[in-house]
Amino acid sequence: MANKSVYQNYDVDALKHFGLDNDPTHGVIVGSEEKDVLLTQDGTTFQKIRDTLSDPTETSTTFITKKKAFILPKCDVSQDRLKAALKEHGIKVTNDYTQADLIVGHNEIAGSFNNGENIQSTVLLAKLWNYELATGYSRRGNSAIIANLLDNTANGIIVTPKITDNIRNWDLTIEKNLYDQWMITGMAINLAYIIETTNVSVVDPETILCSSANKLILDEELLTDITRQLNGSKEDVMLAAKIIPTIDYSQNFHFLWQFAQNNNHVVYSFNQDKDMQYWIKESNFIRFSNASAQDMILWLERKDKLDKISFRYLEPTVRREISIHNRDLYVFQVSVKKEYQKYLTINE
Repeated sequence: MANKSVYQNYDVDALKHFGLDNDPTHGVIVGSEEKDVLLTQDGTTFQKIRDTLSDPTETSTTFITKKKAFILPKCDVSQDRLKAALKEHGIKVTNDYTQADLIVGHNEIAGSFNNGENIQSTVLLAKLWNYELATGYSRRGNSAIIANLLDNTANGIIVTPKITDNIRNWDLTIEKNLYDQWMITGMAINLAYIIETTNVSVVDPETILCSSANKLILDEELLTDITRQLNGSKEDVMLAAKIIPTIDYSQNFHFLWQFAQNNNHVVYSFNQDKDMQYWIKESNFIRFSNASAQDMILWLERKDKLDKISFRYLEPTVRREISIHNRDLYVFQVSVKKEYQKYLTINE
C-alpha cells in the first residue's frame, strides 16, 4: 500500500520503462530521515514524466465514470473542495495512488531550486542547479541526527541548509558537485508508469470544479450581498470567502468586473486561502480590478465574449469618463461607433 509521500521505493519496471535504470539515486533530508531521489541529466524524460502527470486526458463528460481519485501533492485547490466536487459524481478520494483509476494532475508538481537552497519535500520533480553531494564529515556538528545520517548514507546526501545549519560546509566530505540535474521522486516515476501502461487517466482541477452543480451565477443581487459581507463582521467575511470560490467565472463578465472594481482588497485579505487564490487567478480578478470599463469592453471583444448586456452595463461608465475641453467655443456630440451600435438594444 502506497502513502501520500512523494518519496516512494522505485518500481524497477518503471525505471526500465523510462530508461532511467542506470541513473543514480542520492539522499535528501526530510525531517529526521534520509529519502532517496533519482538524479538524471535526461531533461527530455523529465519533461515526459511531468507532462504525463499534469496533462489531462479526461474531459468533463468522461472523468465522471471513474471510481477513485488520487490528488497529486501541491494542488492549488484544497482537498476539501475537490473531494466535495468529486463526491457529486460518486468518486471517492484515496491516499493510496495504487488504488486510484483517476489522477488529479496539475502544473504545481515541479519546482526549481538553486545554489544549495532547501528542496521542498512535496514536489514530485525538480530542476537542481549548483548543489553538492556529501558522503561524510571531518568534524561533527551540533546535531547527532544529521551526523548519523551522514555516517550511514549509502549514496551520499544532497547538501542543503538542513545539513549546513548543523555541520559547517568546510567540515563536510564532498563527493562531487551536482550541476544541472533533474530530480525525479519515486512517486513521479511510479505513477507516470501506471498512467502510461494502464487505464488510469488524468483530470485537471478546473474540469472537476466546472462540472460541479454547486456553481453560483454572479448577478446583481449576489454582487451586492458579497460586497456587503466583505465589509461586514469577521463572520460575514469568512462566509464570503466560502461563497466566492463557487462563483462561475465563465459568464456575466460585467458583474465580475464590477466585483473586482469594488473589492480588489480580497487579493491580499485571503492570501493564505488556497481556494480563494485559485479563484482569483482563474477568474482574471486582478486583470479586471485594474481595467477601466473601456478596457473591459475591448477585452471582451477580443475574446469574442462581448454581448449586448455587458456592453450596455459597461458603456455608460465609459461615457461618464469622457473629458471635453474648450466648451466656451465649441459644442460636441458623442455617439457610439457604428461597429458597436448593434449592442445598444436588447431586442432586434
